[in-house]
Amino acid sequence: MSGSLLTTNGMFIIDEIHTSGQSYSDIIGGGGMYAILGGCIVSPSVEIKKKLRWIVDRGRDFPMDITKQIESWNTGVCFRDDQSRLTTRGWNFYGENEFREFKYLSKKKRIDVEDWRNEFGSEEVDHLACVHLVCSDERASSIIDEMRSYAKCEDRVYVWEPIPDLCDAQHFDGIKAVMNRHEKVILSPNAEEGARLFGISEPTTLEECENLAKRFDSFMGPENICVLRCGKLGSVALTARRKESRDLIHFPAYHFETPQKVIDPTGGGNTFLGGFSVGYVLTRGNVSIASICGNISAGCAIEQIGVPKLNHEKWNGLSFEERLGIYIETYKLPYDRETINKMLLDY
Repeated sequence: MSGSLLTTNGMFIIDEIHTSGQSYSDIIGGGGMYAILGGCIVSPSVEIKKKLRWIVDRGRDFPMDITKQIESWNTGVCFRDDQSRLTTRGWNFYGENEFREFKYLSKKKRIDVEDWRNEFGSEEVDHLACVHLVCSDERASSIIDEMRSYAKCEDRVYVWEPIPDLCDAQHFDGIKAVMNRHEKVILSPNAEEGARLFGISEPTTLEECENLAKRFDSFMGPENICVLRCGKLGSVALTARRKESRDLIHFPAYHFETPQKVIDPTGGGNTFLGGFSVGYVLTRGNVSIASICGNISAGCAIEQIGVPKLNHEKWNGLSFEERLGIYIETYKLPYDRETINKMLLDY
């Protein structure tokens, strides 16, 4: 395998998490980190993990134990140190009825194409297979435009989650423009954001989620894809158009039957996309297997406050292969573990 498999423009953030009864500090977070985590959970070998290339900006206050934790994942992380600034930190409050409040406690340092070029080298960026984007429609277009000069990977895909506050009717035209580019773009809002984009109520049933996904048929170009992240209902994907029609693909959430194991949903959506992205690239565009990978990754991420524990290639005590077997058996899916593992390894 030549070139990098996945990178992200999402920042690394150290979080404080507060609820009505408890507080936690020095919790690693950020959409980019969770995306890489999802890709790491799915990656079937150390070689592939090393192809997950991302930037972690460390300020003068960066805890050593967090560095060791990240290094234990064996990804292609690039630590960028700056003693003149503090690490990007965030404050989160979770209240009743899924209320969340967030603010930055220190200055942000965003990541752009030039940062990838400077840290990874032009040759790696040339062959980059998948780019995970967390940004506005304007910035997504700008990044994709700039990446045109690094075009040696003909099958490059952009997996894009718009900024939640900017996924609405006001930004409808801008998001639609991105989804009608010639490049391969996979759009992934959550169900509430997708509904807000069309000015309708948030779907609460699987049927409503599927009807929402169908709205994206005429919204995007024929080669592009929409993957709705539907929380406890799992994911609904509207595939690229083939012979004038698109397939609608639903997979349940990993913990749909075991909701008592969900401790903190923070980062679940980002982790889904990292697992989806790696699954999609390793299987050369199989949306079903990518969706399975995404749901398993998300299920692993939400079983605790912060990130899951890795020990001997097991996340919270279970390997990806073991989780895959549990997922297939629990939901009686028409797949077998060995076939999927072989697909992921045959890249």
